[in-house]
Amino acid sequence: MNLLALPGRRPETLAWMQALLADLGHPEAATQRYGFWANPDAPDPEIGPEIEAAVASGAQAVVAKSIGTLIAMLARSGGLAARAYVFIGAPVKRLDAMGRLDLLAKHARAAPTLFIQQSDDPTGSFTELAAALPAAANLREVQGADHAYADTAGLAALITDWDGWPR
Repeated sequence: MNLLALPGRRPETLAWMQALLADLGHPEAATQRYGFWANPDAPDPEIGPEIEAAVASGAQAVVAKSIGTLIAMLARSGGLAARAYVFIGAPVKRLDAMGRLDLLAKHARAAPTLFIQQSDDPTGSFTELAAALPAAANLREVQGADHAYADTAGLAALITDWDGWPR
């Protein structure tokens, strides 16, 4: 399977993503490294090059965290046609502030997507995400309030149990 991993805004999420990929049984999966990591404190990094790279990947499946979910949604709009997407810690509040909260519902309707969100994620709670998605969306709640999603083995189990995950 051609799997693309899109980590979060901070470079520290690279190691987290690699641990998740190992737990998924895909340690060799392509993990995108972002140019904006050179300035990790930028609150609103330029993601255009990352979107283009994701489109060019031709990935069949995407696992994304935080800003990676935004990159994945915009890449799908730009031509990425993966068969399955997993979004962990979608930045609901950021999307709302950008006036782009509708991207979540549009994506959920257009592509098989599993959304995993902490109960009290500071970037948008499970309840806030659920309110932005269509009723039929594949949504899983995990406990937490730190946006860290440290239990990669537990996340891998949720992902592989999802019937939309490519086998």
